[in-house]
Amino acid sequence: LNGVDRTDKGSRRTAAAPRMTVQENSPTTLNVVSDILSQAPSITACYLRPHPACCLFVSWNGCIVLVYDSFPPPLVQAKTRIENHDTRLHLKVENFGSKWPKTTLGAVLDGADELLPEQFVTLKRICTKYSKQIRDAPVSSDNILLRSEIKVAALSIVEYQQRGLERLCKRIDIPLDDSTTNSHDDDVKKDSINITPSKEENSRVNSVISEWNDVQAYLPKVNAPGSRFGSYRQDSRGCTCVAFIDSSLPKHLRSLLSEFRDAVDEAFPGRYGWMDEMSLHCTLRSLDGPAKVVKQAEVRKSV
Repeated sequence: LNGVDRTDKGSRRTAAAPRMTVQENSPTTLNVVSDILSQAPSITACYLRPHPACCLFVSWNGCIVLVYDSFPPPLVQAKTRIENHDTRLHLKVENFGSKWPKTTLGAVLDGADELLPEQFVTLKRICTKYSKQIRDAPVSSDNILLRSEIKVAALSIVEYQQRGLERLCKRIDIPLDDSTTNSHDDDVKKDSINITPSKEENSRVNSVISEWNDVQAYLPKVNAPGSRFGSYRQDSRGCTCVAFIDSSLPKHLRSLLSEFRDAVDEAFPGRYGWMDEMSLHCTLRSLDGPAKVVKQAEVRKSV
């Protein structure tokens, strides 16, 4: 295998309570997916680009996300490879949430009140303000354009202990082919950054972010229960394929995201919890198999 096993042996801990479902993943699911993604032809390194119209967005359940313009073709290739090997993996049907590319930055804290229409408009205004700053890349003092693209040089197959990926049981990194993106030829490098995504990929993302244009219709979805911050940190084991972004965040983008979080906290104190930057990622596909319900007595015997 070409994957690099980065399991954190010290991250394991005993579950706080009996779990009522068990996942039917094979113990080798991570290794199988690593093998699938490492096969020739190599998947090339690429860039995630913040959506030019609105990259900071309030999704359903009030989660705040960094939205990308599309999955670039190499990541679509990776997703397709996994899907084409479903007879080996027996995965759940893909959730819609991983069909549009994003990074969850924060979630509503448990017990927070619902947003009023005027509060949502204020939150949307903050998102729009910082989205524009991210889109309108400044020029540095040495006349270099400060881009906002996030390089994806590796994919990670992880078994997680918390669904926010702040605690992992096992991690395997799959290096991507970086020969083109590391080229010193400016034209080649430019082409590698600006690989044209499919119309289908663009359309899917645009349809999602256009939903919040109708505040009256969208607000109930923002206020819907579920996906509270606590759920990202509770014991919830599973497997997934992601691109971690923390090490690739451009300095000025990291700074703007920090300012954005501060602005949200100032306008809505005590409402949002923010994900640890080391765990920030873009999900390609859940790798969980079908779950089966088991009797509580059977669970207790197994713990």
